[in-house]
Amino acid sequence: MTKLAGNTPVPFWKLFKRMGGFWTLIPLVVTLLLTIMSNSEENTARLFATEGIATTAQVQDKYYTRDTDSDGDVDVTYYLALSFTTHAERRMEIVTSVNQARYNRTDPGTTIPLWYLESTPDRVQLSQTEHADISNVLRWIALGFGLVTLAGIWFTARWAVAAVRARRYGARETAEVTGLINTGTEVNDRPMYRLGWREQSGREGRSLMNRESELQPYARPGTQIIVYQGIKRAFWTGDIGERKGFADAEDRG
Repeated sequence: MTKLAGNTPVPFWKLFKRMGGFWTLIPLVVTLLLTIMSNSEENTARLFATEGIATTAQVQDKYYTRDTDSDGDVDVTYYLALSFTTHAERRMEIVTSVNQARYNRTDPGTTIPLWYLESTPDRVQLSQTEHADISNVLRWIALGFGLVTLAGIWFTARWAVAAVRARRYGARETAEVTGLINTGTEVNDRPMYRLGWREQSGREGRSLMNRESELQPYARPGTQIIVYQGIKRAFWTGDIGERKGFADAEDRG
């Protein structure tokens, strides 16, 4: 996953990344994309509110397409073929996608309400608040992902701050390695491990996840390593680096 720390203190931002801060970018990106989509739908809703014209459309046909991806998942898209005449006596024939519920309750030959844009009559909505409703749904989903992002950043940053405080102010002690712990997690098809240890107080601790090859030199049970005591747990110098003033390589074990 990453190389072990040297004798110098690991900066906060690197600790944040090592402790999983990178993964908070995933919900952050999703939040930004959903926000952009919500804003786009809101702009469209405003456009319909400004120049949308109500009329009725004849359902000419309905059909669906079925696509199967590489994982075998099936995606079904439902369509209605509609025709209507604008206030300028222009006949329009369009195909628009709909949800399954509307598809099931709409039959060819029936008439349904429709709103179109005066400037571009091929842009339609089948309910007066269609785009506004979509915008609101996307906004709430974005809010949810935003909260997940903030929670992830807060938790990881708090952990990284605890590590920095322990290295700066905590007691510097030796601990006895108990062995490697398989996390059950794989990165690039490689199993990830933690180094386990027992402190002088009898409390057990674990390192951050890493490749077995990185931890193997310290993995023999009974090996002495250096840890810094924090408020709730201890941190290994192999993860967080050494405190300034302790620069000899042998202290790390």
